[in-house]
Amino acid sequence: MIGKIYKARTPFFNQVTQSMSFKSRPVLILAQADPDDFVVLPVSTITIKANINPVYDIKIDPQLYPNLNLNKTSYIRTHKQIIVHRGNIGSIISDLKTEYEDLYIEVLSKRDEFSSYITTQAL
Repeated sequence: MIGKIYKARTPFFNQVTQSMSFKSRPVLILAQADPDDFVVLPVSTITIKANINPVYDIKIDPQLYPNLNLNKTSYIRTHKQIIVHRGNIGSIISDLKTEYEDLYIEVLSKRDEFSSYITTQAL
């Protein structure tokens, strides 16, 4: 599962209801946290372009990466790591690690860069 993009049910803050909600979205699985939970990065179309982080959101153009099976320009949000329970993970979409290894390494590098940034803030 690691390195693959799956459909998953993930939490988000619903501006309309002012509460947490869930929606199905693509996620990149990075690691297995324990037998039932996975560490993932959301893959989002980011409808409000002002919310795109120029440093940590990695753009996925479906024309450049057709084997990822994403229909719209999307972003892997390397600074938005979340934990998803096994029961919320659905069907596989694609295999980023195998299909586009350079892009996968870039994602891991940006996630590491953000982790270092967090550590620096915490000290």
